[in-house]
Amino acid sequence: MRQRALVSLAALAVALGLLVGGQVAPETSATTAGGGVDGVVGRAAVVRAASDAPDAAGAQVEVVETEIVIDSVDQPAEASEPSGEADLVDPANEDVVASEPTVEGRLETPAVDTSGAQTIGVTWPEGADGSALTPEVRTFDGDGWSPWRALDVSDAAPDPGTPDDAREVRGGTDSLWIGDAEAIQLSFDPAGNEAVEGMRLALIGAPQASGSDEAAPDEVDPDAATQEAVVRTAAYVPAQAVAPQMYTRAAWGARPEVCAPGVAGTLLTAVVHHTADSNSYSTVAQAMQQIRNDQAYHIDGRGWCDIGYNFVVDKWGNVYEGRAGSGDRPVIGVHAGGFNTATVGIAMLGDFSTITPSPAMQEAVAKVIAWRLGSYHRDPMSTVGYTTGGGENSRYAAGTYLALPTVIGHRDVAYTACPGQAGYSLLGGLRARARQLIDTGWVNPSLSAGSVVSGTPISVNGATLGSTAWTLTVVDERTGVTMASRTGVVDQPSGGQLAAWDGRGPAGVPVGPGPYRLTLTGTGAATGTPAVPWAATVTVTTGPNPATVAPVPAADDLTFVPMTPQRLLDTRQTGQSLGAGSRIDLTVAGVGGIPADAKAVALNVTAVHSSAGTFVRAWPAGQATPDASILNTDPSRTTGAGTMVGVGGQGKVSLSNNAGATHLVVDVFGYYTDSPGVGALYSPLPAGARVLDTRTEGGRMTSAERRTVQVAGRDGIPADATAVLVNVSSVLPSGGGNVSAFPSGGAVPTTASVNHLPGGNVSNRSVVPLSASGRLDLALQGASADVVLDVVGWYGPSGTLAFTPITPKRAFDTRTDGTQLGEGQTREYSLAAAMLPADARVAVLSLAATRQSAGVTFLSVWPRAVPRPVASDLNTGAGRDQANSTAVPVDGADPRVQGYNDRGQADLVVDVLGYFR
Repeated sequence: MRQRALVSLAALAVALGLLVGGQVAPETSATTAGGGVDGVVGRAAVVRAASDAPDAAGAQVEVVETEIVIDSVDQPAEASEPSGEADLVDPANEDVVASEPTVEGRLETPAVDTSGAQTIGVTWPEGADGSALTPEVRTFDGDGWSPWRALDVSDAAPDPGTPDDAREVRGGTDSLWIGDAEAIQLSFDPAGNEAVEGMRLALIGAPQASGSDEAAPDEVDPDAATQEAVVRTAAYVPAQAVAPQMYTRAAWGARPEVCAPGVAGTLLTAVVHHTADSNSYSTVAQAMQQIRNDQAYHIDGRGWCDIGYNFVVDKWGNVYEGRAGSGDRPVIGVHAGGFNTATVGIAMLGDFSTITPSPAMQEAVAKVIAWRLGSYHRDPMSTVGYTTGGGENSRYAAGTYLALPTVIGHRDVAYTACPGQAGYSLLGGLRARARQLIDTGWVNPSLSAGSVVSGTPISVNGATLGSTAWTLTVVDERTGVTMASRTGVVDQPSGGQLAAWDGRGPAGVPVGPGPYRLTLTGTGAATGTPAVPWAATVTVTTGPNPATVAPVPAADDLTFVPMTPQRLLDTRQTGQSLGAGSRIDLTVAGVGGIPADAKAVALNVTAVHSSAGTFVRAWPAGQATPDASILNTDPSRTTGAGTMVGVGGQGKVSLSNNAGATHLVVDVFGYYTDSPGVGALYSPLPAGARVLDTRTEGGRMTSAERRTVQVAGRDGIPADATAVLVNVSSVLPSGGGNVSAFPSGGAVPTTASVNHLPGGNVSNRSVVPLSASGRLDLALQGASADVVLDVVGWYGPSGTLAFTPITPKRAFDTRTDGTQLGEGQTREYSLAAAMLPADARVAVLSLAATRQSAGVTFLSVWPRAVPRPVASDLNTGAGRDQANSTAVPVDGADPRVQGYNDRGQADLVVDVLGYFR
């Protein structure tokens, strides 16, 4: 079987003779002005083609594969020198048959024509034992046949589960550079014949491109680049060590990878290799050709996604980007079977069995080690824990846990001579030099725990490269708010605690449940050299709730005093998020302009950054936790709800979260008092009053718009009204945003009345104070929306009813009593379970819709024996539990209300929060 693959190198001109740092071949290029382009921190400097680079478009790497057949004959024969083309096997058209026995008992092939090829390799099906054949090769040129040399059997194989492993891969030898050889012969041990079938010879090469030996330009400007060397991703880690300058894949003419590489979570170890090819390359162009050929062999011969090495270094110290993405991410290569994952494979181009790598090559390898390992907080002179993936040629079985040096030679983990004896002997010096280049850094830092209970301290443990001044910053990942910042100086060469956080936020109290990002930065105490920042996330879980305060008797018959909205709590700033079952007791009396003897408060409670579908409760502190809730939300929404709640023990209101973790924002719009002569009474509007509908008046509100609405003196609302109980609805918003309602003329508050998402109607009813002229203002932030205002009652000097808060009680739940509302259906429901007094005239309710079947619907609750009002009480849809508050006129002796659902089916849950009488 013969196969031919042609690989276009449209960018080959870029690859020919361009200098990127380190040394260049003196025969082909001058050094850059001033000794080379300055290094950069964090990534490699890059070089691409100058505008006058030689045109090499159309240059190709050709891969020819032909079957190798081992066929024993009786009599030994000696191979003679090829006398002409007729003596050569044409691999493009003929199988290569090993049938000529030698006196040593091996079998040789005839001479094989290698015209146009500079690299060869032998492959066999995955799983076959090619090592049993002990393949050897010799080359023929004008001076005759070379000595026989072994074709090293490669141990490189993809790690299980990687994209390379999913391809049809083949075992094989390492590639071998044969340069300008005219022919080759292969030799095999026939004893291994039965172990291998389907063996192939791969010949890889390309015609020499015009101008390929021209010198590199004297000056190279990486800022003139048109294409990034490597692509930054979310997995990018900033490097502290100065990154070596390098030839990008485009610069050396790499093919695109044929599949996306696997990416590990970190880098643990650097594996040093040699390619075991010839050291005879004498130009950068030849080095690039050798790398291109290796890539073609790895892709077409071995079946991998890309070249197996992450980086390649030539004899002059030039660095070449290998496997795509290796400069920014811990890309998984194919270079050390069982040790590919979380390692970086650095290949020295050539054979360093007996020849010592040049000082320039050594320095470049050390720079790559420092750059890549330093980026992941490894000490090149230390060890890390590593669990091997195993492999046929691995020294360790799969699953073996090792204390692995952070810089190793390939032979340390495989039965191979790589990186050659001369190369291997330099590892100690490479480790020391790489550490010197890193200078300052954290070594193997880790959290003392990945998850802790709220209030538990946590530390960052590890070692340091010298005395280091550190800063530990803790940020709530949900909000981006800094919870803590700590500083100190540490010197832990042998490991220990580097820094610690007590688990408390800016308010000095333990932070609540959720993810917190700890970032450790530092500088060398003596040198000022910055360390690579390290970061990790700790999950804080729910801790114990505070002790329940002593309850106080409930007050009754209260009057209302409106206030300019004030923020009482924002757990985003304090870190006091609430976990599943968490409770917070919020002091309201005596703060934010609320008098110490206030008996109840009108609040707007907003849930933000919820991690799960949940509901929130509010009740007087000290009382038993009620079944009733005031709002429902989920991770896709920011949800607010107005509520009236009595002040409990120690002047506090209790708030709790049911599931997941959530932040809460609490704003107060007024308070209720029993002080004589203070405050206003309430009067309902049984039919409601629509005071604004932008769909018919004034048009949609747009971002940053502020609009004034006259409320008092119209539609049954007296001119002296001081506040209204109003439903604010956002209708068909075009995107995310919010609407705030507040006294006209005042500053736009930080709280929103409703928060909207694209296309979803949403409403929230709350008490809104009016200006002296009886007006309120609306402010919209974010995407445009229509806004509707429906008033259900008002406060003022001529009001008639006083408010009495109660511990919330569940009045009815259609999920349990079988009275679900159908489409367009009205039902009558009793509030008797709340035990309202006979003289109650208005019930303050929290409504919740759940299990809706329609994508969009609305629900209304209103007094019995009157027509359904135009205004709805809540807007909702399938998959979105929604709650809102309202105040419905009732007969306390027989407290019944009507409920309506517009579309589909929906369940309705109603809780009583208090009453007016």
